[in-house]
Parts: sequence; C-alpha cells; structure tokens
Amino acid sequence: MGTRIFCRNLNRCVNNCTQMVNCCQSPNQKIHAVCAKKDVEFESKLSRVSLYSSDIPKKCWQCNFPFKSELFCQVCKTLQEPPEKLDYFKILGIDKSFNVNNKEIHDKYRQLQNILHPDRFGNKSEKEREYSENLSALLNKAYTTLSNPLKRGIYLLELNNITISEGTTSLEPEFLMEIMERNEEVEEATDNKDKLLTLTAETNKILTELSKQISNAFDHGDIERARMMIIRMKYYNTLNERLKKTKYNLGIAE
Repeated sequence: MGTRIFCRNLNRCVNNCTQMVNCCQSPNQKIHAVCAKKDVEFESKLSRVSLYSSDIPKKCWQCNFPFKSELFCQVCKTLQEPPEKLDYFKILGIDKSFNVNNKEIHDKYRQLQNILHPDRFGNKSEKEREYSENLSALLNKAYTTLSNPLKRGIYLLELNNITISEGTTSLEPEFLMEIMERNEEVEEATDNKDKLLTLTAETNKILTELSKQISNAFDHGDIERARMMIIRMKYYNTLNERLKKTKYNLGIAE
C-alpha cells in the first residue's frame, strides 16, 4: 500500500511540474525533467529496501501510518522493524535460484548496506538504531551465504526443509574412494608446486561442473539430486580448502 501511495505522490509531483512549465512558458523546460528525476531517484533508492510483502498491513511505530512491510515509513521515513521470516533472496531482492549473478549480489549488498548501515542511524532513536543493526547483520549473513556456491546450495535445501547430515552413509563407495585418492594426492604433493597447481585446476573444474549440475537439478525441481550433488560439492570444497592451505604453506600465491 505504501508503494502505491508513493507512486501517486510521484505522479502528482510530475503533473505539478508539468503545469509549472506550461504556465510559465519559459525557455527553461528542464523543470519537469529535474523534478521527475529527483522523485524517480528517491523511488529507486526506496525500492531497494522495499522488497518485502505481507497480506497484513502494519503500522509505523513512530507515526502510526499503515504500510505494507516497507522498511521505511512512507510518511515519516522512519526505519521499521524487519518483516518476519525473510529469506536471504528476498533480503537482497534477487530471484530464488542457485544460478545467481555474483555481481548482482555484490551490487545489491553494497546498495542496501549504504542505506541500512548503523553508522547512518547514529543520530536516530534507539529503536531505529537497533533495527538498523539487526538488518545490517542479517544483510551480511545473506550476502555471505548467497555469494558462496556451497552455502547457497545448502541454504536452498534448508528452504525445502532438507538438511545435510555429517554422515556418509548415502554416498557411493566409489565416490568415497575417489575422495580418498585425491586426498592422498594432496598429501604426496605437499612440496611439489606443479602438482599442487594441477590438482587445484582439476578440483576447480570439478566444482564448476558440480555447480552446473546442482543448478540444473534445482531448476527441474529434483531436490534429491541437488542434495546428492551438494554433498559431493561439500567434499570437494573441503579438498579445495586443503589445497589452498598447502599452497599457502609452500608460499604459492593464489
């Protein structure tokens, strides 16, 4: 509802500016464009944090104006309490998918942090400072999760009420043997730069292929296959972290 009110106000402002130009008949016809541009810029900034919807209208705690899960009151512009049960995709305003655009995630994270960071609320009320701290922390967690393929996959499984246990009973013996052999290769290559770089390239290639398979599984609603591929990714991710540590100890730059 708050968004609709804002749009009406935006249109009213644009119309008023248009009337000003028509009445004045001055050569300076940039009035309409400047006025409209400022309101559109404000609407664009607000839309980056107006990403949430609810069927139950809420009221601003400061001025009691009814709004629909906007983070800022449309009247007094006071920061509101975050809506409950927000998933990380809604927080960042991106599609709920494993196949995400890392640049889009980064850009939206920076935009939202620029608006919601606690430093911007130093002179605000205690409640607004608390809300900004909670939102900023939640935004950090969303960014950390969704920008990492493994964490993103595990989170998508959680949204489907599926968790990954620490056990390996659901893995094929052939895959476990494959992981054991690759770990042995890393162990044997602790002082062999060329071998470590080769193993790193192979591991990254496998992780890229697993990402494609996981994305395809989620796109087709095959959650079980996505789960199995994410488990495999988890093992290869651990192997990759071990390779990074080994290269670091050997003085090999990433």
